[in-house]
Order: sequence, then C-alpha cells, then structure tokens
Amino acid sequence: MRPRGAHLLLTVALAAALAPARPRAEELPARPHALLLLRVLAYDRNVAKRAGPTITVVLLARAGDRGSEERASALHGALEEASRQVVVAGLPARTVVLAYRDAADLDARLEPLRPTLLAVDAALDADVPAIARIARRRHALTSGTARSMAEAGLSVSLAAGTARASLTVNLAAARAEGADLDAALLAISQVLREDAASTAP
Repeated sequence: MRPRGAHLLLTVALAAALAPARPRAEELPARPHALLLLRVLAYDRNVAKRAGPTITVVLLARAGDRGSEERASALHGALEEASRQVVVAGLPARTVVLAYRDAADLDARLEPLRPTLLAVDAALDADVPAIARIARRRHALTSGTARSMAEAGLSVSLAAGTARASLTVNLAAARAEGADLDAALLAISQVLREDAASTAP
C-alpha cells in the first residue's frame, strides 16, 4: 500500500533529483535515482503479485565497461540504504548487480532471482529490445536512464532534467511486463501510449 501523500513525496523526489555536476547530461545521482526507483515500484498496483515474498531489483551493467559497472555499484549501495527507509508493499527488498553479456546468459541468470525490476544502465541502450523481451516473459518492470530507452521498449526512464528529474513511462511496455501503474504516477510523467517497440513479441 502506498502511504498517504505518496504523490507529493514522488513529486518532491523528482524535484530534488539534481546534482551540481554530472559526467552525463541524462545521468541521475545514485541516491535520488534509488529513491525514485522505489517510488515508481510503489505506484505499481501489481507489485506484490509480481514480486512474491521479496522485492528484487536487478541492476544491469555492461560486462567489462568500467563506467557502467561503477554506476551499477553506486546505485546498488544507494538502493540498499534507501530500502531501509522506503518500504514497497510491506515487503523486504534486495538488490543484485548483474553484468550483461548477452540475452541468453541474462535469461538463465534471472531464473532463480524472480526480478521485480530490471534497471538497465545507459551503456546497454543498444540491447534494450532483447532485455525488454526477457523482462516481459518474467513480468519484471524495466527502467532506463534516458527517454530513448523508454521509446525503445523499456517501461520507465528516469533522466536528469534542467530543473528536475524527467520521468517517462512507456505505458504499453509497462502493461506487457505485468505492471499496473497508478494514475497519480502517470499524471506527473511523460506518457508514451503507443510504441511499436513496446508491443513487439
């Protein structure tokens, strides 16, 4: 259940998701990124059904890419801390970092994890279609770090804007992944309602 005032909390989190300097124009700092990921999960009315006994957030980094692996590590630490403050659907949360090599390897490694969310690093933008197909089979919500990643088939993108974080929702992709996102979240998002990539098998 979302706490009273959750809409306001998400809006505040979006407004606060800024940093004075960033190596990438669309990159959020780890802590606000972690808080926003948990807030987005809290707005999924199907999250408890998809998650089972534990909320499992899988962070995907490109294998051998130092920058990608460092971003995943920083986000992992921030999520571990944030999950002690923000509880989603009354469930415990865990975070796992996986190095992405190819789709077949990812699919096999996700089997025992039952992911609730796959957070995809920007270095994997070319692999979004393959990752999205796996996520749909496993009913895992997906998140990227640029609007283009939502346009390519991920459910949500969280990117740094000039005044606050920018939240984009690919509604068809979210539904294909088994999520039911609350209207309060959609009201403060840029919503992509129809997208060929989001409906690909």
